[in-house]
Amino acid sequence: MDVLEPTRAVPAAAAEVATALVSLLDAGGEQDLLDRLVAASRALTGASHGTALLTGSDGAPAVSSRGGTDPGPAPVPTGVVPLTVPLTAPDGRVLGELHLAHPLGGAVLGAAEEEVAAALARQAGAVLHVLRRTEAAARLHAGLGLTEERAGDGDAALGAVSPVVRRLLAGARRTTGLQAAFLSRVAHGRQVLVAVDEDPGARAPLGLVEGTGVDLADGHGALLLSGRVPTSVPDARAHPLLRALPTTRRLGVGACCGLPVHLPDGSLFGVLAALGPDASAPLSGGQVEALRTVAQLLGERLAAEEHEEHRRAQERAEVEAFLDGGGRSVVVQPIVRFGPAGGAAGHRVVGFEALSRFRDADGSPRRPDEVFAAAQRLGAGAGLGVRLELAVVRDALALLPRLPADAYLSLNFSPRTLLHPAAHALLADAPLGRVVAELTEHEEVHDYAGLLRAVEPLRSRGMRLAIDDTGAGFAGLQHLAELAPDVVKLDLRFVRDVHLDPARRAVARAVLGLAGEVGATLVAEGVETPQELAQLAQLGVTHGQGYLLGRPAPPPGA
Repeated sequence: MDVLEPTRAVPAAAAEVATALVSLLDAGGEQDLLDRLVAASRALTGASHGTALLTGSDGAPAVSSRGGTDPGPAPVPTGVVPLTVPLTAPDGRVLGELHLAHPLGGAVLGAAEEEVAAALARQAGAVLHVLRRTEAAARLHAGLGLTEERAGDGDAALGAVSPVVRRLLAGARRTTGLQAAFLSRVAHGRQVLVAVDEDPGARAPLGLVEGTGVDLADGHGALLLSGRVPTSVPDARAHPLLRALPTTRRLGVGACCGLPVHLPDGSLFGVLAALGPDASAPLSGGQVEALRTVAQLLGERLAAEEHEEHRRAQERAEVEAFLDGGGRSVVVQPIVRFGPAGGAAGHRVVGFEALSRFRDADGSPRRPDEVFAAAQRLGAGAGLGVRLELAVVRDALALLPRLPADAYLSLNFSPRTLLHPAAHALLADAPLGRVVAELTEHEEVHDYAGLLRAVEPLRSRGMRLAIDDTGAGFAGLQHLAELAPDVVKLDLRFVRDVHLDPARRAVARAVLGLAGEVGATLVAEGVETPQELAQLAQLGVTHGQGYLLGRPAPPPGA
């Protein structure tokens, strides 16, 4: 029979304890956490036996880990006097225990060892608390469908309640099992309903209306926030404080529950609450924890949405400033018919493209594509994108008298804007024989037949139609086939280094052939070097635009 030699405990160095504490943070689950705790505790205290237990809701061990010379089923070998320290959550709840021991006759685990064990147990309790909260949140996310973005999640207008907040609120109602849930905002002594979710199958609505509010003192919120009522109340009519509230009588509140909603910076947003007309059992601990998770998620989401709303409002104000004329200008870039073989001699300017320029209040330039994209994104309901495009077209048309009489002006239109009645009104008095409507290719055309019908009156008066950026964006070949354009513009990505790249030459040759089939003129965009120009001319391209042929600039006298 083996005889264990007594082992003298040696207090661990501070660096070793710190390393062990950090190692607990990497635990991949409850079992892994207990295994790490037992191993670290035995190594740092010199204990021959170690056991860690987590208790379930019924008080029985739910998860355990053992380490030492006796791997038997008992938590601590017979005849061993253990050192026991609790595993506690940050809020003080006891989650389990750590036992460390030597056999009788061995060294005694003293105060130094107990201090090390207690530090490890506190760290394990904190990590366990995080693991459980993370797991609960993940399950709640999955149950509510919050782990994936959904179409329309970012479509809420400024100040509107987002679909994600509404899904969270619906989850809170289902979690509590009550008839309705609401999110209210508390500010300036008032409690205002921001969003309401009510069971559509309820026999009668409770009368909660978004946008309405009460003085904070007249509702459940003040009592809840002050801690004078618990999170869950089985029957408000039987509670000495709640039954006296006007809202309890007016809404006929039976069971109710609620939690404060704080933003990540700790500031109070308001109250998440649920209620029903009938009395019921109080929420279980699991329901309260799930409701607490929803409140935390709401706080995080609301903070993110408030930040995004502020950013969008600021961005919209910038676009509105451009609409008012500040920081907005138009320059023109020549469109040139090449000389023989692309040589410098014989070039002739046949038209100009109007190009937008924007500058912020401090004078810094803004990319036009970003400004137009912001206008389209921010103003779908109010037509902010259409209004900005039309303002630029109006500016550009005013430049026509300063351009050579035999040159046309190419104006950029999105399909949405070209279909708008305001665009037709703006072009009504323009010399359409000198106007090319250049259809930007970065927005999808949903109804080609409708677009053709809309522009036919303008084309019958001489306006020509061009397709911009052919080869990039939405359905360029379909644009060619459906719209029978007068001008096709080859995207600069297929012009850049066309003399060096056979693939680019193949694309340019193919688009040139398609343009010829529909009787359109091909204009190569972004021509910057003599080599590119010569190669394009060799392919049969006759028109181009780019820095080599002329930079964007205000027309003479503008």
